[in-house]
Amino acid sequence: MQVMNNRGNVATLKRRVREAAEKALFPLEELAGDWQGVHVKRETHSFVQVYDVIGRDDDKKQIIIHLLNLRLKHPGVRDTVSVISILGLGGMGKTTLAKLVYNDKRVVKNFELRMWVYVSDHFDIKRLVRDIITSATNQNCGDDESLEQLQKKLQNVLSDKHFLLVLDDVWDKSEIGVTISKWLELKALLNVGVNESKIIVTTRDESVTKVMESVYVHQLKGLCHEDCKSLFLQRAFARRGEEERYPQLVEIGDDIADKCGGVPLAEHNDISPALKLSYDALPPYLKPRFAFCSIFPKNYIFRSTDLVPLWMAQGFLQSSTGSQEPEEMGLDYVRQICSRSLFQMREDSIHSIAFEMHHLVHDLAISVAHVECSSENFRPPSTSILHKKVRHVSISRDDLCMKEVRVPDYLLQLKKVWTILFPNPGDTVITNKPLLKTCFKRFKYLRALDLSGWSLEKLPSSIGNLSHLTYLDLSRNPSLQKLPDSICELQNLQTLLLSGCENLKGLPKDIGSLINIRKLVFTTSRMELPEEIKSLTSLRHFEVHSCSNLESLGEVVQSLTNLRILVISNCGNLESLPQLSPSLKAIVISDCEKLDLMSLGEGIEGLLSFSISKMSNLEALPHWLQDSIPSLQSIRIENCVHLKVLPEWLQSLMKLQQLVIEGCPELLALPEGMHHLVALKELKINDCSKLVESCRTKEGQDWSKITHVAKVTIDGENIASSDD
Repeated sequence: MQVMNNRGNVATLKRRVREAAEKALFPLEELAGDWQGVHVKRETHSFVQVYDVIGRDDDKKQIIIHLLNLRLKHPGVRDTVSVISILGLGGMGKTTLAKLVYNDKRVVKNFELRMWVYVSDHFDIKRLVRDIITSATNQNCGDDESLEQLQKKLQNVLSDKHFLLVLDDVWDKSEIGVTISKWLELKALLNVGVNESKIIVTTRDESVTKVMESVYVHQLKGLCHEDCKSLFLQRAFARRGEEERYPQLVEIGDDIADKCGGVPLAEHNDISPALKLSYDALPPYLKPRFAFCSIFPKNYIFRSTDLVPLWMAQGFLQSSTGSQEPEEMGLDYVRQICSRSLFQMREDSIHSIAFEMHHLVHDLAISVAHVECSSENFRPPSTSILHKKVRHVSISRDDLCMKEVRVPDYLLQLKKVWTILFPNPGDTVITNKPLLKTCFKRFKYLRALDLSGWSLEKLPSSIGNLSHLTYLDLSRNPSLQKLPDSICELQNLQTLLLSGCENLKGLPKDIGSLINIRKLVFTTSRMELPEEIKSLTSLRHFEVHSCSNLESLGEVVQSLTNLRILVISNCGNLESLPQLSPSLKAIVISDCEKLDLMSLGEGIEGLLSFSISKMSNLEALPHWLQDSIPSLQSIRIENCVHLKVLPEWLQSLMKLQQLVIEGCPELLALPEGMHHLVALKELKINDCSKLVESCRTKEGQDWSKITHVAKVTIDGENIASSDD
């Protein structure tokens, strides 16, 4: 009988684990299902079982610190109420975290009155006022009461009260979501409580935090692997400790924890519609840009400077007025999607953004892309007529490393392909000539073609037949010595990438006929840049990489009067810079050990971003940066081991938003006038032993200079300022 009971227990546990796995894996199918038309009606409440919540103690602590200690940073502001926002991806646990804070004993004791209101996508003032009154009094308001009657009741309820109000799930959704005018109207009605009353807002949209004037934004990250595993085991096993008897089932929990990717709601089967809401809320112009990203592999690190030219190749970035450069438009679109938590920003350098997609969001992108995108994550079945709709193809490493050199079967089924990418080849050397021949012969409508790392010795002259080609990547082809003259027939070409083609002797003499080229990345074995580049007058983005013999940029860069971004890296013999184009907005210089930055005479008045790294001979920032004082927004200094001092004129950069200093061990202190940098939002100091010591919280001599900065990171740790 005991044996039977044990068998029954094992069967029951297996069933529980299987059910938990199905719930966790629901959104992780190869094709994440048809989510069209899904809209979830939900309502939340403030109750939470604290012992059911795993892995949010630190987040709770941070919010409570700000909630109980935060002071308004501008004494002249008359608002009695301030806003703290919890921002994160759908399903990340924002509402649960708000519940933990709302019910904490310290919070209950501190606030005389607490109210919880679920907002959703419709930010209706009258409904919200009615719900706030109901939450405060436990009494319903009449449906026929006017807004005038309701606001009088609200005044009576809140007047002279020290209150906490949670507004859960606020959206910026066109006119029905929160807007500046709606928020100002509601805030005016709430500004009757005791000073230091607080509002906690949960949202997946960064623009909401700005509209509602948040004084602190808590970016909610995913749970760590161990916490995800604990959460899974909690749901799979009814009794604590029961999992110790079934180690084989615990291993399943490990796999599930990996697939959940730190998103608690992935333990339930409602993550898909929760994320779909974020997609539905995107403006129509952002949806195809987001879906296009499904072509890249999971865990891919995106850079806006790489992605935006691909968007341009698809015609995604065409301004109706022509008033905005397509590169600027694309960068703005990336920021918008980041602000809605669908892209997770890793680094923002003003002119460039590095970001990634959570793999659950990647599944969402696959779903909404339907069959337009074919990648290793999802390929439309070749037996279906759907494969005829495929426009964008990414080819995986496995397809390139087949024992038999041939064209993948799925590619032979396609005809009207616009994009072919090899987004994650690593160190793979591609020598698949049949595949190359197919790309040139079969796909006449190609707009974007990636041939990076193909070990090409010669580019076929038939490249000139791809008249629609807008983007061509020939990077990492060190044996390539010459480009065919036929490349000059590609009149639509906007992006040409030649980085790592170190044996390239030059460019075709008629390259100037490519009047639409906007981005050129170049490597050469020559001592000077080819004169032909001067004729590329539409060039906006120019990069020079690994030119070991290059001694001078000559007059080439000076002649590029429309240039916006200049990147120079690993040019060990480059000694000086010419006078730079006044149109430049961003300069990036790295690993040019002989380069004398002080030799440049005049700076650039409109420069927005300056980045310098691996310059071992640099002891001070170049004086000509002072010419950019009215405009400069970002300065990045990395691995300049002999840099000893920052200039006093730094305090004059009234528009400086970002200052990053890493790997500068000789730098002792920050300039005295740092507190004058009123626009500075982010200060990051890493691997600078002397400066880190000087900036320690409350103890360091430089701490008082940076307390006004919203985000301070020292040696990888986020530091709360004393103003908080």
